[in-house]
Amino acid sequence: HNYFDIYLFRLYKRQYQTTMSNSHTLVNYTSWGERMQSACCGVCFGILLFFGSFPLLVWNEGRCIARYQALKEGRKAVVVIADPTAHVDSSREGALVYMSGKAEVAADGATASDPTFGVVPSNALKLTRVAEMFQWEEEKSTHTTKTEGGGTRIETTYSYHQTWSEGLINSGSFDDSSSYQNPSSMPYSSQEFAANPIALGSYTLSNDLVNKINWYSDLNNDGSLISVDNISDEYARQNMVIYGNGFYMGDNPGYPDIGDMKIKFQYVPEGTVSLIAAQTGSTFSSYATKRGGSLLLLRSGYHSADNLFTLAERDNAVVTWLVRLVGFIMMYIGLNMVSQPLEVVLDRIPFVGRFVGDLMGGATSIVTCIVAAALSISTIAIAWFAYRPLLTFFLLGIVGGLVYLMRRNVESKRYGEADHEIPVVNAIPIYKDGHSGADYV
Repeated sequence: HNYFDIYLFRLYKRQYQTTMSNSHTLVNYTSWGERMQSACCGVCFGILLFFGSFPLLVWNEGRCIARYQALKEGRKAVVVIADPTAHVDSSREGALVYMSGKAEVAADGATASDPTFGVVPSNALKLTRVAEMFQWEEEKSTHTTKTEGGGTRIETTYSYHQTWSEGLINSGSFDDSSSYQNPSSMPYSSQEFAANPIALGSYTLSNDLVNKINWYSDLNNDGSLISVDNISDEYARQNMVIYGNGFYMGDNPGYPDIGDMKIKFQYVPEGTVSLIAAQTGSTFSSYATKRGGSLLLLRSGYHSADNLFTLAERDNAVVTWLVRLVGFIMMYIGLNMVSQPLEVVLDRIPFVGRFVGDLMGGATSIVTCIVAAALSISTIAIAWFAYRPLLTFFLLGIVGGLVYLMRRNVESKRYGEADHEIPVVNAIPIYKDGHSGADYV
């Protein structure tokens, strides 16, 4: 029934696209009472955001430290397997091992392929089908101005443009859903395929390691690899045409219409990989550290064991700072929402209320930003103290020692300058005629 729906949609879809304007504006007014009610409701949500940021920041520091300790333990425990093609040594069962070699489709395995479209590249570890549909997309921009009496005038502009999208865009939620309609379904969706099994010397990669293989590149069509004749789906075979390195479903690829689809393929060829994982028979699994962490690392190309750990530490640092930023933003937004009723109250003042409210809103934003930054840093520091008290005391001792040395240095310079000052004495001036100033007293 999806195919029939798309056929009907293609038959009638142009009736709204000939004379329409691709944007429209709506104007709404809100009273001061409605603003105050909304601001008071926002206070409750702001409190949740504010207090929710603290456990997030504390958890993030604990996660960061746990990951760092797991990687540190892994550096000491890892065993290097120099030749992955050698016989599997059962004495390393459960040990954390490192190896680097060529990942390839096993001799008794099947290469990655798409059975629907008949795309079967040779020696492909993974293959992905990227299916996109040409659809309407809505963008909304809002401009708010304050009115006398504390109300607001809200001008909302809805604009619509056409775009390629992997996901189905629900046009039923558009403000003008009758004029801009997308199909209700996509006949084909993006999908990923993997070779089974994938070998690395005498070993095979586990599903968890295969999921980490994501360095795709475009699949080039040699004339026979991508062909309409290879498509097994009847509807696709009748409506698809070759387009670039994939297929196109529509009247004219140069002038796409709403509902048209294009499909391209990307793949991961056989090649060198480097991994660190626990040896489990002739395959691998996550390595459980003594502190409760887990290690399962895989990268494309050759990397030494030390470099794999270094890259994992870098990823850990990036995630840590991103979560810290999220915690700060949650705290900042929460404080702003809590203080919003004050701005609404000031907007009620006759004649000057709008200006006073704007001034208070700007000042409040600056203050809440400073407070959120201070509280975020304090929370992170306290979390570090809770998770690593010995290191915290050590760092505080170093900081205290530096402050003490700086103070001593400043005081010694001050006393040294005082010792070299020229003493001031009561001198009597001598005039040119030889008389002293005392003769004229």
